[in-house]
Amino acid sequence: MGADESTSLLPVEDEHSQSSGIVRTFEPMSLEYKHANQAEGVFRYLEIATTAKPQEAPDTLLPLAEPLESPTVEAHQKRLGVVPLAVIIFYSVSGGPFGCEASVRAGGNFYTLLGFLVMPWVWSVQEALITAELGTAFPEASGGVAWVEEAFGPSAGWMSGYLSWVAGATDNAIYPVLFSDYVLAMQSDSEEVNPVSRFLLLSGTSLALGYINWLGLPLVGAMSVWICIVAMSPFLIMTVVGAFQIEPSRWLELPQRDPTSNDTGTDTGDDDDTSGGLFPNASLGGVLLRPFFNNLFWNLNSFDSASSFAADIDNPGRVLPRAMMWSVLLVVSCYLFPLMIAIGATDTNQRDWVDGYLASITSEIAGPWLGAWTVFAAGISNVGQFQAELSSDAFQLMGMADRGYLPKLFSIRSKHGTPTYGILLGTVVVVFLGVSDLATLIELLNFNYSISLLMEYCAFIKLRISRPDLERPFRIPLDTTGCILMLVPTFLLTLLVLGLATYQTYLFSVIVIIVGSFIFRGRQQSQATRTDTDHESALLREDTTSTD
Repeated sequence: MGADESTSLLPVEDEHSQSSGIVRTFEPMSLEYKHANQAEGVFRYLEIATTAKPQEAPDTLLPLAEPLESPTVEAHQKRLGVVPLAVIIFYSVSGGPFGCEASVRAGGNFYTLLGFLVMPWVWSVQEALITAELGTAFPEASGGVAWVEEAFGPSAGWMSGYLSWVAGATDNAIYPVLFSDYVLAMQSDSEEVNPVSRFLLLSGTSLALGYINWLGLPLVGAMSVWICIVAMSPFLIMTVVGAFQIEPSRWLELPQRDPTSNDTGTDTGDDDDTSGGLFPNASLGGVLLRPFFNNLFWNLNSFDSASSFAADIDNPGRVLPRAMMWSVLLVVSCYLFPLMIAIGATDTNQRDWVDGYLASITSEIAGPWLGAWTVFAAGISNVGQFQAELSSDAFQLMGMADRGYLPKLFSIRSKHGTPTYGILLGTVVVVFLGVSDLATLIELLNFNYSISLLMEYCAFIKLRISRPDLERPFRIPLDTTGCILMLVPTFLLTLLVLGLATYQTYLFSVIVIIVGSFIFRGRQQSQATRTDTDHESALLREDTTSTD
């Protein structure tokens, strides 16, 4: 890694090329400007692949030997700084305490506070540190795909990126749906809403937010900062007012349900579903394990999405580690302190902690006006989460296209430096899936993301062993043995999340993986056919030249 731009036009052979007999060359005359869809101008690299044995089709995709810098980005003056990047990461992971109610409902006061105090040291810190190290070592839009490919080859790199994108893109459909529901709830007192009106509002919201995303990362970063201030303001007020009403004994209250009973205490659907799977009705000390750990995992992960922005950061070796540190502190603080106040300052029943219950608590602590403000803040927070997720997913697609996994169409940047077609695809997926109830998919998305995350962790250890010479602008201050020990609890608890899943989730994941495998093989065949055609054309030109 780290070759200068001039070498990208010379014949290059990387480790994957050596093992597969593929030599990748870039012709100087093949670099030209191309205008597409009102984009200012992007570089098109004409890639000519030849093999040591022309009669044999290559058995791998043709990943880039070195990451290619986009001239559009080089010319782009505004880049992400520490604060905007930290807030974007915050919204990729959390967005505030909204949605943590399921943890209290499943685990009670004491175990919920303990979970949000301890589990960041099991999931969040490790993921942030690994992202800081490998994100600066591979500063490109593909993010974790580059790490896994470097460690285990193109097929593993594809599957890691594919599972991560499927989880992220589908997850992103939740946010405009929730935002639209908040708007409709304020406009109508009736429970039933015209489906056409709902779809039009959902589509309009998604398209508007997609357009804002297309206008550039600096705008998304600045917008995220202001959204964060607005979204967290009711909880700052609640913390100040509620601090004088705390009774610490409430923090120590254990779960109120009988662990031998199937009664979840609520009627909220799949959030509390404990049936099915390898461990049906799993509970320990009154804690319903499946919804409890799923909610904690959901709220404390996705720091690796920041690696997709590494190529759009000035001095990533300095900016990315600092942004990761601040984002971890922001995520943990925005869960732990509001929960400590909400639990300690109110006499609530565990059954009461349904989705949106924090608005009722803020009303009880400071008055109905703060409850209304909390509802508005929740809607605004969904906007921030949508923007962060859509950006990271689109940049990841761009990076995968740069590495040959996807058509070069996804490498095209707009005049604002954003991946036009990645944003467009993500927006279309959101509009398409927004007509469905996505609450039942949370566990499914967690499962696929967990597999991708475990592949990234394995790649980190593998690269520490096989690539000790890899330039790492930031390096975790532990040797390889220390890193392995650091990741042991992370692996075990992530495997626990996988083991607690339902059979429906296992089936869904198997189908997703099979589809991804077919896409990968189809892409291989397409590139093999193109390579054969190029080789035959080259031979024909040689024959013509020799005849002349």
